[in-house]
Amino acid sequence: MTHPPAERSPTAPVRDHEVLLEVRDGAVALGGRPVLRGIDLSVHRGEVVAILGTNGSGKSTLVRTCLGLVPTTRGEVRLFGTPPSRFDAWHRVGFVPQRATAAAGVPASVQEVVASGRLSRRPFWRPAGRADRRRVAEVLETVGLADRAHDNVATLSGGQQQRVLIARALAGEPELLVLDEPTAGVDLESQQALADTLRRLLASGATVVVVAHELGPLASLVDRVVVMQDGRVSYDGPPADLPPDPQGGHHHPDVDSYARATDAVPEVSSPVDRLADRAAADRRAWRQE
Repeated sequence: MTHPPAERSPTAPVRDHEVLLEVRDGAVALGGRPVLRGIDLSVHRGEVVAILGTNGSGKSTLVRTCLGLVPTTRGEVRLFGTPPSRFDAWHRVGFVPQRATAAAGVPASVQEVVASGRLSRRPFWRPAGRADRRRVAEVLETVGLADRAHDNVATLSGGQQQRVLIARALAGEPELLVLDEPTAGVDLESQQALADTLRRLLASGATVVVVAHELGPLASLVDRVVVMQDGRVSYDGPPADLPPDPQGGHHHPDVDSYARATDAVPEVSSPVDRLADRAAADRRAWRQE
């Protein structure tokens, strides 16, 4: 059963009942193996929802299914009330895939990578304008990297690169931010920096879905926890009511191995990033000014 969102503090933004993301009786099979079964999930505007689970539990497949990156074999998925296959307002969604790096083999500054997140907000023929530059500066400040704007992104640490990718997602001014394992492979200091970034976002009433193995520094920011176990939701409720050992410790080698071959590969060319091939032109424009 889905519990109503919990309040973080008396001054936290008021949540409303608008459902931004919804799955009803969702099922997914990958390579003929069932990965998700009987999934019911809804995320309301203003909520911060953490999806937890062990490797192979289906947590990353769930968010990718919600974004239309993985097809369902049964059930219904809606994004802002529309099936993902018909959804075209991708500027409303910010997605940071797991294990992606901001340095994709092409020399680029932090500012240039973040600026590519504005591509869904303007016609393909229009170069970056004043509003684009202002937004890029704002999100770099939000993630604490304003002083690294002109640095080559490849010189940043893994945690800093993760924040660059979050800034890129935020540059498009999304209403829903989805982070797939943003704390994986980064040190505790970087995890805390990420938590500080999200805390600043939540002050404006952002809606966030974050996938993780454990909450760590994000615990105080989360309204709801959804625990995945063997492709099913085993818990959905407030963090305070989370039962001991919620992830169950059940290891499914077949699903795990398939997840490593599919789920774990970052899909940087997601629907949110389909306009990324225009980034090179934008980089040239930024450098010429």
